[in-house]
Amino acid sequence: MNRTELIEAVAALAGSDPAVARRHVDAVFETIMDRVTAGERVLVTGFGTFDKLSRPARTARNPRTGEPVEVPPTETPRFRAGQTFKDRVAGHAAVISIELSESDPLPEPEPLPKPAKGKKSKKKDAASLSAGEPKKSKKKSGKSGKKGKGKKAAKAH
Repeated sequence: MNRTELIEAVAALAGSDPAVARRHVDAVFETIMDRVTAGERVLVTGFGTFDKLSRPARTARNPRTGEPVEVPPTETPRFRAGQTFKDRVAGHAAVISIELSESDPLPEPEPLPKPAKGKKSKKKDAASLSAGEPKKSKKKSGKSGKKGKGKKAAKAH
């Protein structure tokens, strides 16, 4: 979704004119940028926090040449998602507060979805290696297994 699509979605959700929605969306972004630039923290409950992060000077390496490079100190914006935002992205159901009388039983909570299983690491941990499991060895290709013996050298012998 780009900025124009965001403005159209806000206009549709608010039931307003796209020109009005554009002014409001622009005003929100400008206010956040102005406040963070001034060093303030902008906290939007349930959505996230915008603030300024100071990075000190450091020495890095040029990946092409390997030479050290001095990186000056810098200020950069940072966004940290709020818990409601994280839960929604993770697919967890939103918590809805329901007023119950004392005679009503509490509803059963819905089970959370299980996280998807990723690829297992091929590396074995130290505990499994110390438990006496044998290490797998890589076999070299070739019949003789000796270095420097090619077809021509094999025919000479």
